[in-house]
Amino acid sequence: METPLGFTSSLLDVLSASRSSLDAFVAHQRTVLESVQASTTAGALSANNELTELEAKLEAITGEDGEIRRKNDAMEESVNAKEKEIEDLAAKVKEYGGEQLDLLKASADEQSALAGAAAAAREQAEASKSQALSLLTKSLVAYRESLSLDFERAAGNRLRLVFTAVSAADPARPHAFTLNVNADERYEVEDCAPRLPAARVQEMLERVNETNDFGHFVRDFRRGFEELKQ
Repeated sequence: METPLGFTSSLLDVLSASRSSLDAFVAHQRTVLESVQASTTAGALSANNELTELEAKLEAITGEDGEIRRKNDAMEESVNAKEKEIEDLAAKVKEYGGEQLDLLKASADEQSALAGAAAAAREQAEASKSQALSLLTKSLVAYRESLSLDFERAAGNRLRLVFTAVSAADPARPHAFTLNVNADERYEVEDCAPRLPAARVQEMLERVNETNDFGHFVRDFRRGFEELKQ
């Protein structure tokens, strides 16, 4: 069977089938193209986003770098200012150093001389104190038996005087006090037991410091213990 154009039906079937295959191929290629376009668009968007993030990070790094540079510049200026200050001080020391060193040396020599004098004075005071206590010890030896008195060296170059047979009810009970010679070479009473009235002790100290009569001082102190209510 022929068509008006002279094509047979079998030829028409072949052409129709070819047309269908072509249409299917074109549709497939269009789908592939659309998929590629979509993938390309998504990739472009992702790349663009990554590029934006990188630009933001670069800007942040640039800002930090600028801040670091500003801090470094400020620190460098501060260091330069300190170096200039040190140079100025060095120049002043160089200018006035000789005179100041002489003054300092003279002052140091003066202080050394004063320290030496003070040390000598302390040594002399200690020697005088030791001598006074030695004399006092010798004076008290004579009264040991008659006054039931014993004495011993105490800390700090002091002398401790101990009376016994003061109380008839308890003859062995000790009545004692510690005698010290201060820096002014005056006698002081410490650790008095049993305690005597402060006014009485002060009165005896004033008398012995004025008269230097140690024997009377010792007898007077024993009398003070005897007057206490036993």
